[in-house]
Amino acid sequence: MAKFNDYEYKTIISKYASHPKVLELNNYVHHGTTRLDHSRRVALHTYRITKLLNLDYESATKAALLHDFFFDEVADDSSRKRLINHPDVALKNAKKYFDISELEADIISKHMYPITRKMPKYLESWIVDGVDDVAAIYERFVSIKWSLKSLSNTVLFLLIALLK
Repeated sequence: MAKFNDYEYKTIISKYASHPKVLELNNYVHHGTTRLDHSRRVALHTYRITKLLNLDYESATKAALLHDFFFDEVADDSSRKRLINHPDVALKNAKKYFDISELEADIISKHMYPITRKMPKYLESWIVDGVDDVAAIYERFVSIKWSLKSLSNTVLFLLIALLK
């Protein structure tokens, strides 16, 4: 059975996660968190699953980190168009700053299947696609839960202030 090693995971992503352009992803909200936090979450779970399955976990982890490597290039698009276009923009950006293998390109460009209708070619690509979906649902749920709690606290605070 594969042994998970946080040091190994951090070593795989460190070269990419510390890059100034990747760090810019902290400036963009994505599923109720930052795009960088989302990408790190997807990369961590991809690392664990692909290592457990004895797949190319290094390439999968790297590509998972870069799967949403886009900025405002698609901000003006409609929500549907943005969903369809952002994988190609992320791949273009990844290739601009890093050496990207065929496997990594497939993972990045096909992580929105079936919305993009580009079917993943590799098992690692399927895994990132699934992990990304689960992470997005989790992040959305947590952000909604936090927003509701924050809203209820604000309403409670206003009611107390009005009753004084």
